[in-house]
Amino acid sequence: MTSPNPKVLLFSTQKQSFIEDDVRLLEEFSDVKWICAHGLFTAVRIKWSMLFSDVGIAWFASVYSAILVFTARFLRKTSIIIVGGADLITDSHLGYGLLLSPWKRPFIRYALRRATHVLPTSEYLRRAALEVGEYEGDNLSTVPPGLDSNFWQPGGQKENIVLTVAKCTTKDRIKIKGVDLLLQVAEKMSETSFQLIGVEENFLSKNSFFVPKNVVVSPSMSQQKLLSYYQRSAVYCQLSRVESFGIATAEAMLCGCIPVVTDVGGLSETIGDIGHTVPPENVGAASEAIHKALKEVNSSSGEKLRNRAAEKFTVEQRKESFKAMVFS
Repeated sequence: MTSPNPKVLLFSTQKQSFIEDDVRLLEEFSDVKWICAHGLFTAVRIKWSMLFSDVGIAWFASVYSAILVFTARFLRKTSIIIVGGADLITDSHLGYGLLLSPWKRPFIRYALRRATHVLPTSEYLRRAALEVGEYEGDNLSTVPPGLDSNFWQPGGQKENIVLTVAKCTTKDRIKIKGVDLLLQVAEKMSETSFQLIGVEENFLSKNSFFVPKNVVVSPSMSQQKLLSYYQRSAVYCQLSRVESFGIATAEAMLCGCIPVVTDVGGLSETIGDIGHTVPPENVGAASEAIHKALKEVNSSSGEKLRNRAAEKFTVEQRKESFKAMVFS
């Protein structure tokens, strides 16, 4: 590389807070061009931008990332794929996963096999990458998300509130994130307050989801506003049917919430041996686990959970991993 600050192309098809976090990390030691786009012309933009970049990074394995990897290899440059879940995990009943389109599989397999580095966020995704790529995975390195423990931290007195954060704009997404199950749990626990963030209440009613009186529904909000909800809530509940990591769960842990999660994907890996794991689609087990979690509010569990998340999901660790690969 000829410049003290390598030129990095970061590509994604969507804007998400966790991608923005990675952009900020990369900007600390490189010049970043972020292309967030989709459509036919996007392939041309990727190829053209790689001509003037030292490293190409794509969030999610896809047809676009295959184009990025191919171009980088042709130009003898470094390519990095960050896999996130929907690119590797498929559930036809929930309409979930890029691989529901069979024609995309060869492109995703190529991207995984030929990228210089592939970064799953969990061991669960690492195993999925091996399966989809059908290879030995020598280019795989598990790198968890980096969360700012100075920002995500406890504050004030905990209240008997059960919080769920799940950005849902489709009926399938409601099912994927287990919001329908959460509403059933809330109905059984009528004396407990529930807070659901990331969904429009009128969307739930239009799609015939019953919202009990003890559930407050709020749309997606800024991280600054979200922080106060994590700080007030005693329990964080994630009843997903599919979940590759669970960033919101980790954020909640940093804020001292006791997690109750389904035993799917990478969620149990995220919380470790602290907190509560329940079988998927088991409303009774989830209700019982939440009752137990609420009794642990004043115990040392919240502090242990924060310590685990603060040690395991550090910004510095993710930054150093990126740095080593960008400068390799």
